[in-house]
Amino acid sequence: MKKFLIKNKLETGQVILLVVLMIFVIIGMVALILDGGSIMSNRRTAQAAADAGALAGAQRVCLGKSDAKSVAEYYATVNNNATSALATVIEQCVIVEATVEHPSFFAKIFGEQTLVASAEAIAGCYAASGKSVIPMTWRCWPNDNEGPFNEEYGCEVQTLSWKLIGPMVDPNWVPSSERVPSVFISDSDGNKLEYFMNNTNILYNNKIPPEQIYIIFDSTKICIKDGVGDIQCDLDGDGKNELQLGGNRGLLYLTADTNNITKWITDDHPDFSLKSHIWLSGKSGIEVDVVIAMVTEGFPGKVLLIPIYNELCENDPETDSACVVSAHASPPWPYFDGVDDFSETSNQTPYYHIIAFAPFYMSCVSKSGDCPGYRYAQTINSELKNNVPVVEGYFLSNLPLSPDSSVYCDINLGNCTVSLSK
Repeated sequence: MKKFLIKNKLETGQVILLVVLMIFVIIGMVALILDGGSIMSNRRTAQAAADAGALAGAQRVCLGKSDAKSVAEYYATVNNNATSALATVIEQCVIVEATVEHPSFFAKIFGEQTLVASAEAIAGCYAASGKSVIPMTWRCWPNDNEGPFNEEYGCEVQTLSWKLIGPMVDPNWVPSSERVPSVFISDSDGNKLEYFMNNTNILYNNKIPPEQIYIIFDSTKICIKDGVGDIQCDLDGDGKNELQLGGNRGLLYLTADTNNITKWITDDHPDFSLKSHIWLSGKSGIEVDVVIAMVTEGFPGKVLLIPIYNELCENDPETDSACVVSAHASPPWPYFDGVDDFSETSNQTPYYHIIAFAPFYMSCVSKSGDCPGYRYAQTINSELKNNVPVVEGYFLSNLPLSPDSSVYCDINLGNCTVSLSK
């Protein structure tokens, strides 16, 4: 009997020991859940703050501003709740290390008063990269009141936001629930009109395109200004061009290879960096073969990139310094102290100084002028011929371009992309 009681007492002592051990285990688990969860939350906050700060700083770099470091640190701390942030600017890149600190819960028992989490992000101002560049260049830059251009040098037309028209024109728009049958677009006078899709065309009442349509066709037609010109583009006499017909444009060789310009439409040409301040060779007019190729390849209804130039030179710009000086005259163009790229020019005139690549929704292509914008233009000017090649569509804004992180963007003229690289 005594042996049994002694054994019982021993077992009672073991249970107490187990209970004490379990209490410590439970406290450890609670500490792990609370403090570990807090660390994970801090880590996510730190990463979000670092990402936001790096992107904000890179945006300032893209605009040529000198405050990228302070802006990056401000966005990480004040706007995104980081306890501290350190930004470093190297060339066109911004590196941000963000730290988030919070008092610990149970970890204080083990002497850890503060929980610290940190994260790093790198963002840069990169050149755009793409395959959907058409071998055609355009002199006019649409003014969206957001870019660096003086509005006096804009095309005096609106840009369309892809966020607005995307759900209407893109069959692959996601989510599909956002598909809409029509959109309201404000004209240059602020009047909102309802537009519908007719095949790949955006039309008002199924016959009149939006005011900001661009029509390119096979003759040098420019808007009347001060009594000189070919086309009356100012339809309501308010000093703004509602209809931009023709203008200074031409076909463009996207590389030094000038054998066949249509290959940039028919071939699956290699991806390449879209750099500003590059000179390319071109040719005047629009070849019917190029327009036919666009129709064959199904370009109508697609979003493409059009090279934008600000200077045309009949002489080789590499030897004619006057061409380069004129191309960099400021204003209207932001100051650029870099070196122009002449590597892709060939012995063919004219030479175009490319400053940007603008997203363009190609609504219609025809070898015989059978596009709604052009037919509407004929009602304004009866001298416009029927059987001419026509390319027409709308410049878009708010459409991000794929970045090429291997190439920095020297100056942001619409072709630069702000992107995270880490």
